[in-house]
Amino acid sequence: MDRGEQSGRRRAQLVDGVIAVGLTGAVGAGKSTALAVFADLGALTFSADEAVHRIYERPEMRAALRARLGNEVLGAEGSVDRRAVSRRVTGDEEALRWLEALVHPMVAHEIRSFLASVPLGSVVVCEVPLLVEVQTEPAFGLVVAIEAPADLRRRRVAGRLSEEAFAVLDSRQATPAQRAVAADYVFVNDGSAVALREFVVDVYRNSRALLEAETREMSSDDSRSR
Repeated sequence: MDRGEQSGRRRAQLVDGVIAVGLTGAVGAGKSTALAVFADLGALTFSADEAVHRIYERPEMRAALRARLGNEVLGAEGSVDRRAVSRRVTGDEEALRWLEALVHPMVAHEIRSFLASVPLGSVVVCEVPLLVEVQTEPAFGLVVAIEAPADLRRRRVAGRLSEEAFAVLDSRQATPAQRAVAADYVFVNDGSAVALREFVVDVYRNSRALLEAETREMSSDDSRSR
């Protein structure tokens, strides 16, 4: 697809009275930046990354990580050091699979709880990096994929991920082509922040218009059935 394009694969559907947008993409593509723009525009937002932060704060999670990965994944005050966890599982396929099997269901539960809690008539955007990989796209009426070339993404995350950690994470994510199959919108974020914002504004406006149109249609159907 071009820099920003609507796939036209399916029409957005209301999910429990809201337009739920799944926002996904490769590591370093710019998902968090896009999520912040959605929030500025008035969307209710959820970050899977922030959900993992909350999950790691749970006492039972700290205990499980310590028992499986060792004291090295805990900080000075006993809290989980996410970078230390990343270093510990990088190159250790068994440990990484164990961690994913533990965390992914918890994040999925957080997403379901969030979607169930939002007011009717909302545009909701959930940033889920592994949306395609863990097959959560059916929860969303729209799917948006943010992409960028690998070398650019690598530079963006250089301050927080080693080359090895980036390669491991990137190899475990879906390909751009796989995400495009699931997505209603795809944006290649290799230009300016203004271009990304313009794309997000378009998606948000379209989402609000679809929500309003479907709400009117549902109201009309209810009136005719009386």
